[in-house]
This record gives sequence, C-alpha cells and structure tokens, in this order.
Amino acid sequence: MTKLRRTQAAPELFMSQGPPDTFLDVVVPEDIKAQWHRWEGVQWRRMRHWGTNDLFPPDQRYSVRPPRELCYRHHEMWLAYRNMNFDPVSGNRWPGHPGSPFIPVTRDLNRLREERRLEWDEKASEQMRLTEEICLSGRSPQCSKPDAP
Repeated sequence: MTKLRRTQAAPELFMSQGPPDTFLDVVVPEDIKAQWHRWEGVQWRRMRHWGTNDLFPPDQRYSVRPPRELCYRHHEMWLAYRNMNFDPVSGNRWPGHPGSPFIPVTRDLNRLREERRLEWDEKASEQMRLTEEICLSGRSPQCSKPDAP
C-alpha cells in the first residue's frame, strides 16, 4: 500500500471500506456507523481528532458519498468541489487564485500551511453540503433532467 502524505487523499480507500469498530481508540457508536459516509460521520471523526489535540485533522470530505438523489449537473458540481485540493507549495487561499502568498505571523510555516489546508477542507465541504441542499430542495433551476447523461 502506498504511503500518503497528510494533504493527499485516496478516495477509493475511504469509499471501499465500511465503518470501523474503533476510531482513534474510541468505540464507534452504532448511529455513527450508519452515517459513516455522511456529514454526521465527518463531524464525529473531526471531534475525535480534536479530542486528541490534533487541531488539523486529515481531509474528511473524501469519505463522504454523494446522495443518490442528486441530479447529474449537481453531482458533477459536488465532485468538482470535492476534488478541489490545497496546493501546499503555493499556499493559495480558497478558492486557489494566485496572489495570496504566505504571510507568516510567526516563523512556523508548517502550521500556516496546515491552517490553510484545513480552511480548504472546510470550505470545500461547505460547498458540497450546499450543493446537496440546493439540489434536494427541488427548487433549483440548474437541476438537469433525470434523463441527462
């Protein structure tokens, strides 16, 4: 198995496995196991990381499965937001436009890099949830027809 850096993700690793019995030495409750690949599971895992004083948990959005009810267009938008990744070399802020170089307040660039990576994860996750909400409301003029490819 390939060793991944913290800022990298392998979605197939998250999607193929079911929920574990324990996560960071904490027993996973049954209701969280049922929602492991949804936003509730993401929040629970993030809280476990924070509980171990890990202020910058790994990106969690790759473990979320898109709802089956999403139309084709919103499904594509959802995937596009999921696949927006932070570039640790440039350090650009969300949504990744150039011209936002690192402005270190302290000398700890690794911490600043992790803060920006976490910002990307949170904002991409927010956009994914918003896309789900808009599509599933049934009022979006952007929804594609069910017979779209």
